[in-house]
Order: sequence, then C-alpha cells, then structure tokens
Amino acid sequence: MASQQLFDSYPPFPDIPTANVPSFSLARLASSDEAYKKKLFETCRSTGFFLLQMDEHEDHGILSDIDGMYEGMREVFDLSNDEKRLYAQDASKGNFTGWKDVGIMKVDGGAPDRCEFYALVQDDIMGNVAPRSHPKAIEFKRPTAASFLRRAHDIINLILSIIDSELGLPPGSLASRLRLDQPSGTLLRLIRYAPQPSADRRTSLLSHTDMGAITFLCSVLGGLQILTPGGDPADEKAWRYIRPVPNCAVINIGDALVEWSGGILRSNMHRVTYAPGEQADCVRYSMAYLVRGNKSVNMKRFQSPLIRTAAEDGDTEMDIPCEQWELQKSTALTAGADCAKSRGGRALKSIAVA
Repeated sequence: MASQQLFDSYPPFPDIPTANVPSFSLARLASSDEAYKKKLFETCRSTGFFLLQMDEHEDHGILSDIDGMYEGMREVFDLSNDEKRLYAQDASKGNFTGWKDVGIMKVDGGAPDRCEFYALVQDDIMGNVAPRSHPKAIEFKRPTAASFLRRAHDIINLILSIIDSELGLPPGSLASRLRLDQPSGTLLRLIRYAPQPSADRRTSLLSHTDMGAITFLCSVLGGLQILTPGGDPADEKAWRYIRPVPNCAVINIGDALVEWSGGILRSNMHRVTYAPGEQADCVRYSMAYLVRGNKSVNMKRFQSPLIRTAAEDGDTEMDIPCEQWELQKSTALTAGADCAKSRGGRALKSIAVA
C-alpha cells in the first residue's frame, strides 16, 4: 500500500493474469456489516491473503507514514556496503535485525537470494527496549516509523477482532497475544530488490509462509506471487502475481495464527520474483510489518467450541513460549527447511445440537 502519487512515479502494472485476491474496505469492516466480516474470515480460512482498501479519508495518516518510510528506505539502501555492515544482522546468533546483504539466504534450488533487507525491531521503535543504533536515514524516520506501527497495529486489531468473533473467542483474545507495548519479535522490514538481468530473471525471495501471526505489506511494484491453493509449488503456472493497488495493503495470515486456531486459519505459500513488464527495469522497494506474538505468550491453541483440541486431532499440545517457537522456525528457515508448504484451511468444528 502506498499513495497514488507514489504509484504514478513508476510504470503501470501490465495486463496479465493475476491471483484472485479479494479486496475489503477498511471502513466497511469497521461497520456493523456482519455478512461482510464473515466473508473476510472465510478469506482468512481459504486463501489467507487479501487486499485492504483505505480511501484517502479513511487512512488516518497512514499513507503519509508509508510514503515517508519509502523516502528513508531509499536513503539507507543507497549507503555504501561498508557503512551498512556496521548494522549487519547475525543470523548465527539469532539476530535478524539490521542489514542483510543480497545473497545471504537461499532460494528454491539453492541459488543465492536477490533481496536486501533492513529490519527494525518494533520493541526498539516503540520504546519497549533501549534504543538501538541505526544509520542517520533511519534515526531521522523514527517518529514516522512509530506513527506507522501504531496505526497499522490498530488496523490489525480490528481484523483480529473479526477473527475472534468467528472463532467463538472472547473479544480481544488474539490481540492479547500481540500487544504493542510488550516484548515481541515483531519486525518492520524494509526491502530492496534490484532489477535483474533480462537473460537471468528468477525468484528473488524463496517460497515460504510467514512464521509470525499476520503481515501488513506495503508495495508499489509487482513481484509478489502466491501459490494457487491446491497448486504444486514446482509448477510455475500455479504461481500468480498479486497486482499492487494504490491505497491498499496486502494482508496475509501467518503460521502462528494457524497454530492458535488449530489449523482453521490459512498461511499460504508466497514468494517474490522479478516484476512484470516495464516494472522489471525498476528498483523495487517494499515494507513488511511482520507481526509476531509477544515473547512470553504460549503457542497452545485457543480453547473454543469451534476449535478442535490437540487431543481431538491426536496431536501433542505445543506448550512452548512464542519466543522459543520463533527461534526454531527462524533456524529452519535460514537452513531452507520448514517453509515448503501452505498450512491450515480446515473447517470450524461442528457443534452438536441437543
């Protein structure tokens, strides 16, 4: 999601087949339209991806925050690699914040990735921990980043409240595990994809599901693709671009919500490849708000008449803190494991009628 003005500064997305991703109005989701909210829940259960539409009068300033972060993003990635290395991530020590150079991770088939990250920790930006050091371009944008996080988090809480209701949970159940003022592994990831050689265009970021709870993605150029539900990841025809739309965020469900809902919500495979058409010759920037559970919350399923228990499924309850679960997932992801399938999408548990 970004403003129309930012979209107008790039070539248009071409007329090609795209993924069937439903679009929902933020204003209508905040209304009393229960049938519309149920459609949102079914989308979260069946595909796990949707567009969230915010008109100019509805955005509460979030579009200005996003455009401001895009300015800072360009500045930080334009720094020399020597300067960016001063803020480098160290995945071997579980540190996934700061700068990641191109080629550190692998894509499907083992080739080096073609994306550059600069990840900010929500706890740092919101003052939950002592401030971390960043390049001046990032330090200058701290107030903008904090404003974006507060506004995006409010929007996500609205979505979670709808999911609470449809899962038969008390109001605020999901939001209680994703509090803004409590320590978490939540990241604001700034991403840069350089144009690829015309004779060697391929996947830039490997196919995966998001290990967190929910993702709020802002993008202007094409490149994000999702796997058609039921499709074979090895079949290129099963991958479809999501068309970026001005004033719309891409929202997707992550693995944590799949776990907490007992497999009802769906975390769908996706990847990033080169942008289509004339957009392929442009530098692609995106910003992903990767919302993860608070570190101390448990990964056990929520209890509801509509959610099957682990015992009913013949499984062992995942009785570990979210922080430990995420570390296990991060380690597996870095090694190229545990990211090769979509998860969830089962029906709600039937309630027996006396």
